[in-house]
Formats: sequence, structure tokens, C-alpha cells
Amino acid sequence: MNAYSLWLLKTSISALLLLIGSSVQALDTQLILQADDEITPTNSELVTFGLPIAKGQVSDLGEIKVMIGSEELSVYVEVGLRYHWLDNSIRSVTVQLDNIDMTGGNVVVRITGDGKGGDRAVERPHSEGWVAARANKNNLLYPRIFALHDKEYLAQSGVISPYDAAPNSSDAFEEYRLAQFENWAGGLDYSTSSQANWLFDRSSAMFKSYLATGRVEFLKEAFLSKQFYFTHVLDDDSEPSKSGGSGCWTYGTVACNDGKYIAPQQAKLAWALVGDDSQWDDALIVNMALQADVGNYQSSTRDEFDGENEAFTERAAGLVGLSEINAFEMTANATVFAHLTERINSLKDMQQTEKQWDLDNGWTPKSGAWTHNVNVHEGDSASLGATNERGFSVWMSENIVEFLWQAYWVTGDSDIPEMLRLLSNTIELYGFTSSYNAATQGYDTKPEFDEIKAQSCNTTRDATEMLYFSSTFADEAARLDSDWWKWYTDNHNIQSVLTLSAGYYFETDEAIRTRLKARIEKLIEGWSNSNCASVSSTPRLWNWQHRSNSVRTWHWVAEDSNAGGTDEVVIVSPLASPRGLVGVPKGGGSD
Repeated sequence: MNAYSLWLLKTSISALLLLIGSSVQALDTQLILQADDEITPTNSELVTFGLPIAKGQVSDLGEIKVMIGSEELSVYVEVGLRYHWLDNSIRSVTVQLDNIDMTGGNVVVRITGDGKGGDRAVERPHSEGWVAARANKNNLLYPRIFALHDKEYLAQSGVISPYDAAPNSSDAFEEYRLAQFENWAGGLDYSTSSQANWLFDRSSAMFKSYLATGRVEFLKEAFLSKQFYFTHVLDDDSEPSKSGGSGCWTYGTVACNDGKYIAPQQAKLAWALVGDDSQWDDALIVNMALQADVGNYQSSTRDEFDGENEAFTERAAGLVGLSEINAFEMTANATVFAHLTERINSLKDMQQTEKQWDLDNGWTPKSGAWTHNVNVHEGDSASLGATNERGFSVWMSENIVEFLWQAYWVTGDSDIPEMLRLLSNTIELYGFTSSYNAATQGYDTKPEFDEIKAQSCNTTRDATEMLYFSSTFADEAARLDSDWWKWYTDNHNIQSVLTLSAGYYFETDEAIRTRLKARIEKLIEGWSNSNCASVSSTPRLWNWQHRSNSVRTWHWVAEDSNAGGTDEVVIVSPLASPRGLVGVPKGGGSD
């Protein structure tokens, strides 16, 4: 019995319980059709968009009704994503409207699950409703008319892991994010961009920003970034391999076997939000996940960590895991599911199992992080029994956290809560140059760190200066080494909010929760200002800060009704799913 089949068997009882006791809110939402500010709208526009749908709301396309005012429209509707791991209900649809008069300004469209009353329209090529961007965006095509979703609806749609929408009156963080976009991130010239501009998934970071805010500028740039990215994905008849194959990313000097540039999450979001799946099929998405895993440029992260100085980076483990969980959500591929399950098991073993070398060298108890040889991590020579080489990357750990957090909300894997809880506590205790003082509710700088190596724009530098590498075993000299305590690692403060938030969600010790919350709020406070919004020296900073939607995830976690892991993830057996596992055409039809 393969891993996927075993998982289905174990969750069949949960399926019955959920079906007996569930109540589902009916689909009812409004979208705003808005013409792009670079076109002159006409009275006959073709508009195609995606609509994410919460689990259990819609099981058949015939339930979808689209209206402008009181008039039902004859539209084309097609299934996009499905909750194939739950009840196989529809997770997103692609909707196409024809002959829409946009000359009078924005148009409100209402979509309900009340059932269609007439015939459906025939689909037209989506590109007939697109326009060419300017030369700085490589003249790529994008929609003339954008459909802007209600941001509160999006937050409840289940298209990504739980989060809160941004407030209607922008808070300091949203002012910071928008200023970043307007100052430097949004104006990227694709024709002169380096591969560094695309590492950590620029498009998904833009899509997540749109999901939180509903702002059209984020949606437009997300779509154009997706267009650019997929023009450089290798899609041929080659097999994924250690030397590189179908599914790799080929821009600039990126090696075809370098898995850290492979990012199918943006495809999932483009499909769900814009209704576009024109640049891939299931086979390519699966190959992206397989190629990310098999490439020899990044150290293997799915097999057992069975050597003291085995190569490991948190970045590789996390980014490949993200490829796998998003590819599984899109395709229901059993091999991809087996890989991500093996990855979770391997990460748990590495984090929690005391190996012989740990016992021989006194490297116990386990740190709670993914401790490995940091010299090997950096590509340098390593020694056996070297306590001062045992450490972990504070900021890179967020990549694993995002993978595990997303995987938890899909698979319900029971090992993930403890993994996230252990890591967050370790990062809070050992990942910064200061310690939380419960008596003063402030921060004391650890005595060995006698200067500040944080960005001057960071207004909470004393509380949020982050280490590059840390350790629960290495001595002071190692921890002060310039390779461990580098300048400006606090550039990673925003995404590291997710690391602490995910642990907070599952933590039950109130003292630890107090520490985590205090640090999280300082991380957000310190960077949410106009001076930090001008920091642009690292091309991929936008991508790593916003890809995980960390701050809005924290706001959801921090709500009393959510915090503490009280929500139960119930996985429903999709044994009766018509989609099946491998080789079934995506979508599931249209009507």
C-alpha cells in the first residue's frame, strides 16, 4: 500500500464524521471589474478571471450563477482546483464574461451558488481579452480588465493557509509594503533583471500581497511575473534528473538542476485568482516538483539525515517541500504526495531523534532546530566531532516552516504541530542577540554581542537583531564569528514572523507564548516604516519577506478564537474522487 492510499484509509473515519456534522455557508460574493489604467476600455470586453471557493460550498458547476445587477449572464465556467484531499468539492473556477461594457467605469459582478438559469457560453481564448505590457515588462500579455475579489471573501476562501485580510484603513505594515512596491519592487525591469530578482518566488509574493489587500497593482504584477517566470520553465520530453530536466527554470545562469528556483505555487494562485492555466499542464507541474527534489545542485533533503556531516540547508528542504505541497494540491499526484510525506518524516527525525554522533559528542538534548554542520552548509571543509560547526540557519528555517505550515492545512499531519512548536521556541531563544526579560517586558542584549549589526532603519534593533547562524552547542567565539553574526540579517525579520507565529499557534505554555508574541510584535514594529521600505540593496528581499504572508498569518493566529491550535484539521477521504491520482486531465470539465 503506497503512502497516499494509507493516508486515505486512515482518514476515512474523519470523512464520515465531517459529512455528518458539517454546515457550509452558501457561496455569495461580489467582484469589481476594473479596466487596467493603461488601456481605453470598450463596450465589448472579454473578461476571464478565477474565483477561489471555500471547501464544501460548490460540488457542481451548475450551481454557479453570475449576475450584473438583477440580470443573470450567460457565461463560460470551468473547474480549476478541487479539494481532492477532502470531499472533492470545487476549490476554484475559471469564469469568462463576454461583451461587457466597461465604458462607464467599474462594473460589479455577483456570483452565488443559487444555480444557473440558462445556457452557458462557449469559451474564447483568454488572450483575446489581454493586452501587451510595456517594454520594461517584456511586452508580456496580461488582462485588459481585472476582476478584483472582496478581500474578506478571499481570506475565507481556503486558497492559501489561514490569514486575516488587511484592515480597510491601512496599518503601518501595509503602508510599508505599498511603499516598498512603489519605491522599487513593483518597477522591476524584466529585460535587465537578474536571476536574484526571481529567487524565492516573486510572483507568489505579489499574489499573497493581493490576497491580503485586494489591491490591483499587486495582482497585475503577480500575473506579469508569472508570465515571465513560466516562459523560462523547461517543458520538453526530458525526464527530471540530477543533471536537470523538464520542470527546471532556465533563466540567466541558473543551473537546470537547481531546485531552489522551482516554484509552482505561483501557478496555483494564478489559476485560482485569474483563471489562467495556459502555461502548464499537470505533467509539467508534477515534473517541477520531481525536478526540484532530484536535482543535485541542492543537497538531498528527503532521505534520512544519517551522517554527522551530511549536506543540508533549510532553504533546500523548505523550497523543495513548497514545490511538492503546491504541486500536490494542483494535481493529486501520488508520487509527489509520497515525496512530501517522506520529507516531513525526514525532517522530524533530523529534528528530534538523537543520533549516535549526538550522543558521542554531547550534542544533546536536540536543539529544536535542524542542526547540521554549518561549514558544509556554506560549502567549506568540515571536521568530525566539531561542536563549533554544529548550528542552524535562523532565517532559512522559515522556508521549512512555510512548507510545514501549508502541508499541515492540507494533510493534517499530526507530527507537524510539535515540529513547529519546538523550532519557534528555539529560534526565539537563540536566534537573536537579545533575550526577553519577563520582569521588565523588554529585551536585554546578550553580553557577548557588544555592537549592533542591524539595519539603521529598524526601530527595534535591540530586540530584533537576528543571527545568520546560531547554535545551542557552539561556544561564544563561534557564535561571534562573522559567518554566524553577519550584517543586516534583520532583512529577514518580516518573514520570520511566520516561524514564531506557527509555533505560537500550537504552543500551550503561557510563558513561551508571551515571549513569542512579544518578539513577533517587535519584528513587525521595527520594519514597518518608510525608511525600511527604501531598503532595496538585496533584489530578492521583496520575495522572501512577502511570499509566506507572514504578518497577516500572525494576525489570524493571534485572535483568541484561533490561537493555541484549537482548530482541528479534518481530512476527508477522496476515495470516490473522479479526479483520481495520476494521469487524469486537470480541471474536471466545464458546462
